[in-house]
Amino acid sequence: MISVRFLIKDSSKSIINKIWIAVKKTLEQEQGAGLIIVAASMVAMLGMVALVTDIGLTYIERQKLSNAVDAAALAAAQDISISEQQAKSTALDYIQKNGFSTGDVQVTVSSSMKSVEISGKNTVNFFFARVLGFDKTLVDAKAKAVAYPITGMTGVRPLAVEDFVFEYGVKYALKEGAGGSYNGNFGPLALGATGANNYRNNIKYGYSGKLKVGDWVDTETGNMPNPTEEGIDYLMNQCSHSPKCTIDHYDLACSRIIPLPIVNTLEVNGKGEVQIVGFAMFLLEGRDEDGGHMRILGRFIKNTTVGDSDPNGTDYGLYAVKLVE
Repeated sequence: MISVRFLIKDSSKSIINKIWIAVKKTLEQEQGAGLIIVAASMVAMLGMVALVTDIGLTYIERQKLSNAVDAAALAAAQDISISEQQAKSTALDYIQKNGFSTGDVQVTVSSSMKSVEISGKNTVNFFFARVLGFDKTLVDAKAKAVAYPITGMTGVRPLAVEDFVFEYGVKYALKEGAGGSYNGNFGPLALGATGANNYRNNIKYGYSGKLKVGDWVDTETGNMPNPTEEGIDYLMNQCSHSPKCTIDHYDLACSRIIPLPIVNTLEVNGKGEVQIVGFAMFLLEGRDEDGGHMRILGRFIKNTTVGDSDPNGTDYGLYAVKLVE
């Protein structure tokens, strides 16, 4: 954008020089009333050049400011789940990186409304309009981003967790071991197809189809120890961060951070259907043996991701961010 502005200025300088040469030449040739008419026409031409140039400059600067507050609002909304202070800090950081003063920006963060509102202003100094007595103007822009609960997404892992009021950082069983099942249902889901290979691949890479709140999905009966072990070990080993991710310090892009479907119940007889009521994110803690059966453990975290969202959706700490203003 800056280079465009300079091109406009350089081009306008060339035009002004040509006009000025023409004015001087004409004034040397004209006399009396003709001289007055030519001079007035030249002033009008200069005014038109000034208006075209500086109006274009004003538009460019306003668009740059608008882009900056949009980007800042979207980035800040992703940090609402951390804290209001973190969201505000992120917003101001984005404003500064986009070349604007944080002193000219107002940021309002509401954790209860899951929203970030940003309004900014910037002074644009005119280049040619000064010949008409106009030195500068003020441009402004505003944006509002919200984080609504996820109601549909892809990449979900095939481990159903029953509806519960989850607490941040607390460790939960994402798949039960011995004694924790309902009639042979330990938590695995048959997403897209049945069988150990499909289940293993869905753990490793996530289910490629979209799941939505209200969908009914099939359970996989049995403990599925071998595909569970292979899939979970794969995700754990993909964490290349040093030190390894913990609940106190983790990378949001880590393979150990996985989205799971929250279901109404796992209390079904044999292979049956359960209904998805929401989605949540967990940090994998690994696996252990419970009475000789495989159990998966993870800690509940809050996060943002890509997917369908709804302001009236049940809040399980997983959100999609979008601009609403």
